[in-house]
Amino acid sequence: MLKHRNLTAGLLFGLAACAASFAAQAHQIWFEQDGKGLTFRYGELEPNMHEVTPGGLDRFVALKATWVDAKGAHPFGLTKRQDHFELPAGVSPKPGDSLLAIDESYPMFDSEHDGKPTPTWWVPATRWVGDFSARQASLPLDIVPTGKAHDGKVEFQVSFLGEPLAGERIELAAASGWTFHANTDVDGKVSFSLPWRDTYAVGLYFVEDEDGTRKLPGQAPQPYGLHGYNTTLAFHTATGLPPLPVAPKTLPASELKRLGMSLPKKHD
Repeated sequence: MLKHRNLTAGLLFGLAACAASFAAQAHQIWFEQDGKGLTFRYGELEPNMHEVTPGGLDRFVALKATWVDAKGAHPFGLTKRQDHFELPAGVSPKPGDSLLAIDESYPMFDSEHDGKPTPTWWVPATRWVGDFSARQASLPLDIVPTGKAHDGKVEFQVSFLGEPLAGERIELAAASGWTFHANTDVDGKVSFSLPWRDTYAVGLYFVEDEDGTRKLPGQAPQPYGLHGYNTTLAFHTATGLPPLPVAPKTLPASELKRLGMSLPKKHD
């Protein structure tokens, strides 16, 4: 039987920031649409916090990005800029396509588990969709639209290694700083209302409580006691109420820590 637990918000931030002390936020990766098109971010959507280089962006050394369309999967490269990764000019997904990104080589770190430091293998991943037509899961931890909507809500399927995840607490966040939570049902499905024309992120943090060894090319084997997964499904809606103002821009977590400052509180 799979043993797992959801990470608390405090622990999540500690994992993402590789820090010994924890705050009340959690890092994620996501594709974001703006006036210039799509870009790739690392940080936190709802407090409008984007990691930078030098800093958090430099933790990604093996990002794998893929454009999935009706013809199949097409890998592409990402170019690191000051506060984001840039997509190639030719990557322009149609509404029914997906963009995927995952880094299984994110630096290992210790997190507290059962009262002791535990080596943790953290796998950040994301999917971008341009519409809510049904997709097939392909990331280890994946969140995809089912193509169904009811009572004004859009339905999503949450799965881990191809199996539905029941009873998981899923977060829906908007760029304005608004968040909402719901639990998956027995089939791993969850539905959300999307009230505003806005960028949204549907996210889940999930951990296997297991011992193992990560083996990467050119590196010594690395034992771990926790295997954490963090996946975000991101999209932009063009219908609904006028968007709320975007939250004031926040400094990256590394800079806040250096200055002895804390992230702003979430507001549901």
